[in-house]
Formats: sequence, structure tokens, C-alpha cells
Amino acid sequence: MGSVLRVRTAHVLASLERAGIADGARVARLMYRSLGTGVFELVALALRPRSAARVHGLEGVVAAVRSQTAATGVVVATAHTGNWDYTACALARHVDLTVITKRLSVSWLDRWWQGLRRARGVQLVQAGSAARLSLAALRGGGWVASMIDQAPERTRGSVPVGFLGAVADVDLAPALLALRARCPLVVAFPKRTADGHAVELCAVLEPPAGAGRAWALGAMREATRLLEQFVRRHPEQWLWMHRRWKRAGGSDGRERTVLQLPA
Repeated sequence: MGSVLRVRTAHVLASLERAGIADGARVARLMYRSLGTGVFELVALALRPRSAARVHGLEGVVAAVRSQTAATGVVVATAHTGNWDYTACALARHVDLTVITKRLSVSWLDRWWQGLRRARGVQLVQAGSAARLSLAALRGGGWVASMIDQAPERTRGSVPVGFLGAVADVDLAPALLALRARCPLVVAFPKRTADGHAVELCAVLEPPAGAGRAWALGAMREATRLLEQFVRRHPEQWLWMHRRWKRAGGSDGRERTVLQLPA
């Protein structure tokens, strides 16, 4: 995809350079390699039983989250790092997991992708119409995972935040969902290790009594800051192919190369 088909390589290299990531060409190659490895891992997983998805230390991460909150429902703010779908399939063995997802443009691939996750116990709800079903899952003690590293579909409910050298629109929905359900917002990112797969637990952000939109704004800024720190530590593990810095809704398709906003 990177060397032969050149899928978004110009965008990837420009984003790495703007973020100040050293040796961007090498990092890009490693990112495409990780993406290709992830595809083969999912194909292999589809041919194996549900118990095959294993992530090192995942039980400890789940226990650590539960030890820090009295709530049973959890909103997980995560990103396209490591092998995110493989990790979701593994997590669904330990908690009732709902993932807020988008459809792929290739219909047959979308059916295979959605079916793989459902077969491993992952409940799926579509972005844009997920609020009611996600809230019901949280109130039933389930975990709801939402990606925070894509440009929002709408301008309403988003806020500009500095991210990797430019300003990105960040969707407040994960924090607002946690606020409404009175449950924590857990910031955690999948990653590859020498032993296979793992999850880095970065923060458990719990809304205090009486919290409102200001808490949601602060929580999503913090989640974005933690994601930036993770990407700078592991730049080859984040999917730089996303047009992360386009305006919410993608109305003009242009990226805004402006200064970092203060936290």
C-alpha cells in the first residue's frame, strides 16, 4: 500500500513532517507494514475460534479500570493504533463491548469486517445514530468504545484542539456520553509489543458531581493530549493515513496548518 500502490503516502509523509517526527520515511514504511500485518491477523482470526484473540495484560487493564471507579459502565476513548479491531475482539471476551463504528465504502469488505467483529461478541452501533443504544449499553454495565482520531462528521459538538503540529476538530461525543451516563471516560490505546498485542491505559477520567459541558471539553482535550503523547512514543503504530486535520464534516477537504492551541 505504501511502496507500490502509494495509498496516501504524500499525506502521510507531510503529516509526519509537520508533526516533527524524525525519519518520516522509515516511520511510514513501518506504519504500512503494521497495517498489512493487521489485515493478515484479522483474516487468521476469522478462521479460528472466538477464544483465539489474546492481548497481553488485558485482564489487568480491565481490573485496573474497575478498581478506579464505582460505575460499571465505561466509555473508552481509543484510536487506530496497534491492531485496534483485534484488541476489540479480545476485550469482548472480558466485558460486554459496544463499538461505535463507521461503514466501509466497499460493501463486501464492510460485511466481512462487521461480521468478524460480531462473531467475536462485539456489538456494533453506527456513528451518527449511536447515542440511544450506547447509553442503554452503559446503563446495563457495558463498555462503549469510540475512536477519537478521526475528523467529526459535523461541526456541532466539536472543538478545535492542537494535535501533532496543527489544529484538529475533536468530537465531544465520547465525553458527553460519559457525562450523561455518569460513568468514567477511559483513555486507552492498543499497541504492538515484542510479545504480540497489549493495551496502554493512559487515564480514567470520571465526571464529578454537577459536571457539565466544560468537563467534557476538558476531558476530550486531555484525551487528545494523551493520544499525541502515545503517537510520539510509537509513531509507527498510529494510522497516519486518516485526514485527521480536515474541518469537521469535511466540507472543503483542506487541512489547517495552524499553530498548536494551548491546553
